Amino acid sequence: MLEVSSVRKNKVNLADYNCEQDIYNRILMSNFSAFDLKVLGEILFSPLKISLKKLCRSVECSENDIFPILEQLSKGGLLSVQDDNILVDKEMRKYFEFQITRFDPDFKPDMEFLQGLLRKVPIHCLPAWHAIPRTSNNIFESIVEKYLLSPQIFHRYLNELNFSNPIVPSIISDLFSAPDFKIASTDVISKYNLARRQFEEILLLLEFSFVCCLTYEKEDDHWIEYITPFYEWHQYLRFLKRTEAPSISAKETILRKYKTDFCFIEDMSSILKIAKKSPIDLRSWEEEKTLPLPLVQNLAPHCSIDYNLPEEAPFIQHHLTHLLQKLCLVGLAKKIDGFLHPTESADEWLDMTSENKALHLYRHPLNRLLSDHLPPHIVTERNLREAEKSIKRVLRKEWVFFEDFLKGVLVPLSEDSVISLKRTGKQWRYTLPSYSDEEKALLKATLLEWLFETGMTIPGTCQGKDCFTVTSFGKFFFEE
Repeated sequence: MLEVSSVRKNKVNLADYNCEQDIYNRILMSNFSAFDLKVLGEILFSPLKISLKKLCRSVECSENDIFPILEQLSKGGLLSVQDDNILVDKEMRKYFEFQITRFDPDFKPDMEFLQGLLRKVPIHCLPAWHAIPRTSNNIFESIVEKYLLSPQIFHRYLNELNFSNPIVPSIISDLFSAPDFKIASTDVISKYNLARRQFEEILLLLEFSFVCCLTYEKEDDHWIEYITPFYEWHQYLRFLKRTEAPSISAKETILRKYKTDFCFIEDMSSILKIAKKSPIDLRSWEEEKTLPLPLVQNLAPHCSIDYNLPEEAPFIQHHLTHLLQKLCLVGLAKKIDGFLHPTESADEWLDMTSENKALHLYRHPLNRLLSDHLPPHIVTERNLREAEKSIKRVLRKEWVFFEDFLKGVLVPLSEDSVISLKRTGKQWRYTLPSYSDEEKALLKATLLEWLFETGMTIPGTCQGKDCFTVTSFGKFFFEE
């Protein structure tokens, strides 16, 4: 899912702060038992000076039982033991109060947590690490704006990260390829044969680079340590996975509306060839209206779609009307005194391959989406190009239902469909897109009409519902 390229040099330098103490304490907490955590919790919610006997009574243990964890916490800088008293360091208590939240069952490694994490680093380091102006009024908001504001910005940032240790990109790749974008620390340590200290150094780099975070989940009387993306990005990735349109089962019967990938282009060519032999009488047709049935009956036999049943008439009318309108629109034919004549450019176009004909039609400056039911303010050039990009989520699929596809559309057609990281109170989240009925109609017309005309999609029906597939030409055209 994620490829890490060597473009942006990572400037996070753990030597810029007291990382040794941090690493020791992280290793200490990774080995916590339920009892150890209980002792730490009691210390953190007690006064800075605690009676050893009182602490033992509170956690219901003997002094011999509690001394091992007190000794470790003493090495971690949290406390010192003097006679019967435990003296707690005020600053280190803040550190452990922050870190212990990782063990909370409701813990979310969200933007608030990331902001707290960055506060543990000397403030002068952050502008150097993340290329933020030192004059910034709010460094964290500047970081959000520069690296996290939208999925596109953040994904580009992740792709450009460059680490000197080749194991780091592999761990990132493992994380974003995992079923729920979550991997156990023990699996990573085992796979890459890491010492615990090496692992903690790597995770510190990744946390300070906004890639992922360590979390804990309790199982029986111990905790399992996991690596996950930060909460807001994790939720967005889950949304992407949840809204991925499944391919229609091979067991289902799919009715293609058109026989070939370039059906529209081929039928345009057929009409032009007929017009070259003899101008086509269109006097009964007003160009802004649907083609009359007598004309449909005359032209349909020369096209690639069958016209056998009366109920097929509206479909054939729509197809042939658009054919004639497009021929006139892009200057391949013109209506003179009620008759359709090919223009001088028609011969050159007819000599092209189907792919080049499609590209000529797609790129023609006068070509446009012919959907009278859509209001002009929706069918803008910008919206059409954005709607086209929605196809990228199904490029590797076969046939998909349009309604399934629509659930995962992410393109910005208005302010309501722009995805960005927003803050409400203390909560952050990537806003998810919302589309009006008119915008949904534009998406449908773009996928099932506009891109079909240029041989990039094929519409169909299955179980009475609209479906479509991206053609080989469409995959080639939109593949990045």
